[in-house]
Amino acid sequence: MRARTIWEGLMLPPWRFLASRWPWAALMFALSSALIAVLLVALIVPTLLLLPLWGILLAAVDRRRLRLLGGQRVPSGHVQVPRAERRNWLNIRLTEPATWRETLSLLANLLLGAVSLTVLFFEGLFLALIIVALPLMASRGEIDINLFSDARVVLGPDDWWRPVLVGLAALPVAAYVNALLAALHGRCIRWLIAPRTAEIDERVAGLTRSRAAIVDAHEHERRRIERDLHDGVQQELVAIAARLGLLELELAGGDREASGAALAAAQTQTERALQALRETVRGIHPAVLSDRGLAAALEDLAGRSAMPLLIEDRGFPRLSPAAEAAAYFFVAEAVTNAAKHTAASRLEIVLGADERNATVVARDRGHGGVDLARGSGLRGLSERADALGGRLTVDSPAGGPTVLLLELPMQRAGADPRVAMTGEEHRAHSAR
Repeated sequence: MRARTIWEGLMLPPWRFLASRWPWAALMFALSSALIAVLLVALIVPTLLLLPLWGILLAAVDRRRLRLLGGQRVPSGHVQVPRAERRNWLNIRLTEPATWRETLSLLANLLLGAVSLTVLFFEGLFLALIIVALPLMASRGEIDINLFSDARVVLGPDDWWRPVLVGLAALPVAAYVNALLAALHGRCIRWLIAPRTAEIDERVAGLTRSRAAIVDAHEHERRRIERDLHDGVQQELVAIAARLGLLELELAGGDREASGAALAAAQTQTERALQALRETVRGIHPAVLSDRGLAAALEDLAGRSAMPLLIEDRGFPRLSPAAEAAAYFFVAEAVTNAAKHTAASRLEIVLGADERNATVVARDRGHGGVDLARGSGLRGLSERADALGGRLTVDSPAGGPTVLLLELPMQRAGADPRVAMTGEEHRAHSAR
């Protein structure tokens, strides 16, 4: 069976272990550990206050370095910082337990790297003595080597085989020492920088709460639709039935003028019912959003909005229906809030995307002071974004401006033929 980690390599028979890649991988890991220890000593003394930052940087290096020892890739224990919160990156990192575990990992790297440096120094010194001893015996005949203190070795022409035999015996011993040291070092670092189960559980609990909030929101929406249909559309349809009943009576009586008036009233009532039905359906999911994408749906929203909208599409892709609906209702909520609570003259919408996220930015020049915790509409949209793996952030200082940012993860291509197509590409595709 092939060894997948250095620990499994150490369990192999000696001849298989020495012929595998693990002695060389362990040597490379030990050399890098010794080099890191030297660099840390040079960096930590003048920059002691930057210790957490060096810990974060070294942990990123260790995640790649640990691949030398095999095993699964170690994920980061840090949360993703959205683009709008980059200015608060340091504050966020300093409050994370993962940062301080990585700082402890830096100190462990310093200690274990010093051990690696010491072991490699003596291995290199021993190898150098053996390499130097053979030429000296060939040129001088007999040599006297003082190893340390009173320990001396005298070698002559008849003893040339002894350094060779000792060197051949020392190589496998050094290979095992390096492998064991690298395995222990790697296990310690992996344990320190890996995400903790408690932190993962906390994240899962947060996602569970957000999904429960989404279920509650869906139930609330269902009741709203039911109420709108009962109080609005149903009443209009009942009125139409009454108008048609009057029309039937007028036609039976032969009064053409009254019949015409009853028919006109029934037509008016039908148009009201259709309008009420459109208003109810529009609150569920706009048809243009499914057919032509977010940019087109927002253009349609701008045509019905009391507040002027300035929409700039910088290549927003087609996403899943749930993500597009979240983006659409995010803008609709921003329009409602700006119209009700600010004196802004217009709302600016910027649609964009990068390799990881699709973004929607809503900006108004109002008086600011928007609080995500107090607004039920934005809070519901934030919970919806969390459930989709995205994030909603608010930057609204007193005096304005207010900037709302919605980030949604890019969906992998293949789940939907429209995914990863920008708005312009999708319009061109639809035109064909």
